Order: sequence, then structure tokens, then C-alpha cells
Amino acid sequence: MTLNVTEYEPFTRLSWETTVDGDETGSSAYHGWVITPTKNGCHVLTEETQQGPFFLEELGYKHPGALYHYHQDWVERLARAAEAEVAKPAA
Repeated sequence: MTLNVTEYEPFTRLSWETTVDGDETGSSAYHGWVITPTKNGCHVLTEETQQGPFFLEELGYKHPGALYHYHQDWVERLARAAEAEVAKPAA
């Protein structure tokens, strides 16, 4: 897959688009994250759209629910990375 970041505003927004390499159907996806600071950390709102037969076949029919699990994994990894960064001792 090829990924291109389309928007980056530190601590606020991140979005990227994906195309499937070698897929002649033109399947693509868009991912967007809106990050809102809170008193206990932050809230991450995610959005994804998908177009094309690749995503319908692979994620829709063969692996139902996979997208939800991928998003949950991304958010949990983001949280762990942020917590690890906060826990680092000052240099």
C-alpha cells in the first residue's frame, strides 16, 4: 500500500490517504484523526472511508469487523506511545 499524509497539525489533526499497490480497480481509503486535548489527556476521533473492490472483498467479506479492530489497535498503540513519552525522565 502507498500512504500519503494529507494533513498534519501537531496535537490537533492528522489525515492520510491510502492506495492499494498493484490493484487495478483503483481502491483507496482516507483516514482522519481529530485530536482534542482534555484535562486527563486527549480525545481522538477517527474517521475512515474506503472505496473500491479491494476493501469490500478483503475487509468487508473476508474479515468482517477488521476495520474496527485495526482502529482500536492504532488508538491503543498511540496511547501507549504517548504514555511512554510522558514517563521518560527529563534530560
